Amino acid sequence: MLLLCGAMVYAVILVLPQPVAAEEPETPSRADHADTVRLIFAGDVMGHGMQITGAWHDGGDTAYNYHPVFQYVKEYIMSADAAFANLEVTLARAPYTGYPQFSSHFSLASALQDAGFDVLTTANNHSLDRGKQGLERTIDVLDSIGMAHTGTFKDSAAWSSDYPLQVERNGFKFALLNYTYGTNGFATESPNVINRIDTIRMAADLAKAASLQPDGVIAFLHWGEEYKNTENTIQRQLSGFLARHGCHLIVGAHPHVVQPFDKIPTANGDSVPVIYSMGNFVSNQRDRYRNGGIALDVVFVKTADTLRMISCGYEPFWVYRFRHNGVSVFRLIPINDAVLHPEKYNIDGENQQLMMLFYNDTRQLLSRLPFSGYFRTDTIPR
Repeated sequence: MLLLCGAMVYAVILVLPQPVAAEEPETPSRADHADTVRLIFAGDVMGHGMQITGAWHDGGDTAYNYHPVFQYVKEYIMSADAAFANLEVTLARAPYTGYPQFSSHFSLASALQDAGFDVLTTANNHSLDRGKQGLERTIDVLDSIGMAHTGTFKDSAAWSSDYPLQVERNGFKFALLNYTYGTNGFATESPNVINRIDTIRMAADLAKAASLQPDGVIAFLHWGEEYKNTENTIQRQLSGFLARHGCHLIVGAHPHVVQPFDKIPTANGDSVPVIYSMGNFVSNQRDRYRNGGIALDVVFVKTADTLRMISCGYEPFWVYRFRHNGVSVFRLIPINDAVLHPEKYNIDGENQQLMMLFYNDTRQLLSRLPFSGYFRTDTIPR
């Protein structure tokens, strides 16, 4: 499914920052490091038809209101210094539609921003679901609310001036890269630009990122095989390529299920963390493994010219769909909190079983990662 142009070009010689020395994951302890930054990454934000109907219902049948969807996760997302997610819909005009060509009301972006997200990636296989107009309208909506974004651009001038995206927090500067394997067969119309996985282009972008002298480089990839709980060979090859060429963290989306965490060794003895897929952050997919996702929670510390990751953990989330006055509505549930405080969420027995199945599946899959420590202190998976 993934196409690598200039397949695995390793001969390009780049002078880039050394990858972060990733230690074994541990509980975040920011009190010991004044000069730290905490980042949260979430997976696919989808907009299926039933979600659109639910948002209209949550708006009193007079407006679209996505804010209730994120009400239980807002405190957690806002606790980060910066939070990132993959926007896998366009924000084109009506009619608002779900699969296969997504277009959600612009209030979805406002709700994500209100929930604490600072940056949305937009290069994915649904970037062109509404063609040129949809791509540009999505950019306009995000710009209008002051939401940072990267991956798609109106023209090459915007791409040249704004890419890689620079994200600055707490005295740290990160360069964010975003690429997709494709756009479901739709061709990009001139003068629009969509970042596609191409190792020649990516090598040049990494060189440009290095010239910006960031503290760290992060790659957000739309890749892999849908509904597969393990990464494929191309994902592993691309991770190795990015690690060798200066990335400090690699996060993935698109498969709609959680895939493993790993650390890619580098020539100098360091390693680069990679989460191959964070699954669905919110969607109407209800099958096993697809009805939830994770947020990756990382803390970096900077000393002199060295960036170091002092913790890397995750939080599992489950999408609770239930009927309210005859309409299905959606709420994101932080499972660790629901386990400790079930009375807050009042989830019925059948849905409780489905949530715990996702929870246990995810813990087994991510046996190398602890919980973030935000909702519970016994962070080591059992």
